[in-house]
Amino acid sequence: MKKNTLYYGDCLEVMEEFDERSVDLIYLDPPFNSKADYNIIFGTQRGDDDPDDLAQLTAFTDTWEWDADAQRRVDSIMSAIAHPAHRAMRAFKEIYPDGSGMLSYLSYMAERLAVMPRLLKNSGSIYLHCDPTASHYLKLIMDEVFGKSNFRNEIVWGYKSGGATKKWWAKKHDVLFYYAKNAKQVYFQTIKEKSYNRDFKPYRFKGVDEYEDETGWYTLVNMKDVWQIDMIGRTSAERLGYPTQKPLALLKRIITASSDQGGLVLDPFCGCGTTVEAAHQLKRDWIGIDISSYAIEVIRRERMKDMRIDLAGVPKDLKGAADFSARKPFDFEKWAVTRIRGFAPNTVQRGDGGIDGRALIFGAEQGNDLCIAQVKGGKPAIDALRAFANIIAGGKAAIGVFITLRRWDTPAVRQCIADAGTMKIGETAFNRLVMYSIDDHFRGLEPKLPPLAHPRTGKAFQAELTPHPNR
Repeated sequence: MKKNTLYYGDCLEVMEEFDERSVDLIYLDPPFNSKADYNIIFGTQRGDDDPDDLAQLTAFTDTWEWDADAQRRVDSIMSAIAHPAHRAMRAFKEIYPDGSGMLSYLSYMAERLAVMPRLLKNSGSIYLHCDPTASHYLKLIMDEVFGKSNFRNEIVWGYKSGGATKKWWAKKHDVLFYYAKNAKQVYFQTIKEKSYNRDFKPYRFKGVDEYEDETGWYTLVNMKDVWQIDMIGRTSAERLGYPTQKPLALLKRIITASSDQGGLVLDPFCGCGTTVEAAHQLKRDWIGIDISSYAIEVIRRERMKDMRIDLAGVPKDLKGAADFSARKPFDFEKWAVTRIRGFAPNTVQRGDGGIDGRALIFGAEQGNDLCIAQVKGGKPAIDALRAFANIIAGGKAAIGVFITLRRWDTPAVRQCIADAGTMKIGETAFNRLVMYSIDDHFRGLEPKLPPLAHPRTGKAFQAELTPHPNR
């Protein structure tokens, strides 16, 4: 395991390779089984019947289904009497005897939570961030995995946000379960908060320090387990636009209380990297893991762009990319698409005709602003390129980028590019069919494209790499 490193992959597989008793603090903000898709670019859909609706583009989907993988997880845990979540899973199976999305989600979480105690030092602790969708079930798993006696707090994070119904109380809080690895040895640094006096006037009790601010008189008391921390506002400089982004203030509070400088903080579902940035600012070492290559790119290129960050689990050269493509072709497609700044990968595909990513041309008119990408990790076929060119010619996109592993430049390819024609942005002409390769990426080249809009903010990207000549 390497400190201050982002790992791309399933946290279960990554954590199984980590050293025992090496981590001081684990914070995880996993999927909540919210039955929602978290969109990046296209927040609305025109509907399944619209032929122009090629795919729903999402950062990730949090909708769980009962499938063969879920059945395998449940069977594995239920048949292993020594598995820490064995009893909880048998109880859940009684509640959901025929399987369900909830049972699929709980088995997924149980499988990963079960490996975390091994990683924690005896002085270590874990904070599991969840919402009321499944918090009651997750508490049972945590009691089994970490022990009821090591439960320390149920922290309620209250916040303000838009949207409320008249049918029930407005849902404006999340829950964090705080557990120690060993309650007798756990590291915890008390944080103080203001407690205002009644009527905001001084008490003048003997031996009690009192303070005054613009609101009135107060004392300092140990912080309680109900926290009011604002969510990230739409105009906040902290906002990255990533779905489910949490405020730095929340993570800094947790990290300050439950780790010391130089300690190691692990976030196995690190998303856009709030935990790793908070840990870095507080002079802690950190490890972030995420199964989304898009999330890893947000951290590397935006949140911590001024740092040189080690990456693990992603290709470092063409040979590694070829191996990645062979082992995990769908993950390779998502990774390949995000080599081009401005493109976001499709994670939920609906009869998309092989379209693996999309981007918007900055400043172009609606209806003539869509760029699409298709990835071919194996040996490309000219028929596949012609079919992709037909999508562009049919008006589905202004520009299409065909991404291959190695450079592909033949007379037939050049003819396809010529047949696709060009479009003008200002005084510059751009090919409507653009070839790009992972080989180009490792050479520091990027495709010749119009300025693309940031997938979340809509602002123009500045080119980082060298434009590819004649491509």
